[in-house]
Amino acid sequence: MKTFRSLRHRNYRLYFIGQMISLVGSWMQTTALMWLAYDLTHESKWPAFLMVAMIGPTLLLGGWSGSLADRCRKHTLIMRTQVAFFFSASTLATLVLLGQINLTLLFVLMTCHGIIQAIDLPTRLAFVPDLVDREDLINTVALNSVQFNVARAIGPAIAGLLYAWAGPAVCFLINAGSYIAVLIALSMMHGFRERPPRHPDAVAVSTIAVLKQERRIFLLILLAGATAIAGWPLLSLLPAFARDVLHLDERGYGSLLSSVGIGALLAALTAATFGRETRQRTMLIGGLAIVCAGLTGLSQARDLLVACLWCGLYGYGMILFFATGQALVQLGISDEHRGKVMGFWAMMLSGGAPIGNLMFGPAADEWGVTRIVSVQAALLGIAMMVLLVFSRHRPGTSLIHRPA
Repeated sequence: MKTFRSLRHRNYRLYFIGQMISLVGSWMQTTALMWLAYDLTHESKWPAFLMVAMIGPTLLLGGWSGSLADRCRKHTLIMRTQVAFFFSASTLATLVLLGQINLTLLFVLMTCHGIIQAIDLPTRLAFVPDLVDREDLINTVALNSVQFNVARAIGPAIAGLLYAWAGPAVCFLINAGSYIAVLIALSMMHGFRERPPRHPDAVAVSTIAVLKQERRIFLLILLAGATAIAGWPLLSLLPAFARDVLHLDERGYGSLLSSVGIGALLAALTAATFGRETRQRTMLIGGLAIVCAGLTGLSQARDLLVACLWCGLYGYGMILFFATGQALVQLGISDEHRGKVMGFWAMMLSGGAPIGNLMFGPAADEWGVTRIVSVQAALLGIAMMVLLVFSRHRPGTSLIHRPA
């Protein structure tokens, strides 16, 4: 079946399975963390600030870690980051079980998590093309989105039930155990195409120098960062939306977050099945248009079912845009600079989310969460218009140029 054709590669199949298990645990932890922070403070800004602590370090370290991925064996580096994640999650679970957790400790632990993530994410993005043939790369990027969003659909739903039944510590313990699955999968891999840069001085070339030669990729990454600023903060606003607008508990919040994941999963399957370079403009612009519609509808929703439908539409549009964009960047860059450029991609996306959280979290406390969701929709409408201008090209051609 062409939707899952990349799974015929043994190493990618192992990677896919291990990451699927780990991502379910990660989403369980994230869901529990967001609700725990809101439960402790009853303010939307604290879940938003916690998200900044988790993903902000990638903004600061993404360029360096991308270069690190170009210099080191990516497989070994990922093994080490997974061990570090295991100890971080285990420490969090232990502190919660002992009743010693507070906002300060949450921020310290999640900042440590963010530093590990800053090294892990660009390395994984650069490692995946070593596991498949080039002609399967668009499909592989889409399947990575499939696994991420299956986890996004399953993890929050499980976390909502477990949080209500046994508290957040169980979610954190399961996440700690999930990293073992990745370590097992990585240890079983062999024969993948990881290799050093073709030119000895390639690692010395700066990211900016590479992107100056690839201006269309540079512009696409900048636009993706702007979309992250305006779009991703909805996830940290959902606890307040569930409690203050829909008058629901953590299970309602889990339902909203799972709906985002279901929509995103459908988008990833769409990209895996129908993704072609000749369709990239339609999928990029269509993704942003769908996000705008989802956010606009959500701002008016006052019923859980209706809100879940709009959340699903939002998730569909966001992943359709980002899966298509990431595949284009992967295809448009040469192997020796892949770590640097994917590090910059990770910087822009990971940096965009905390910037947006810092903007929209406090604003939601001041002016109301529904009004801020409407503002997000308007900003993404502007991004869509910019993309329409940027992506003008001859029909049937690519937005980017393949490397020689």
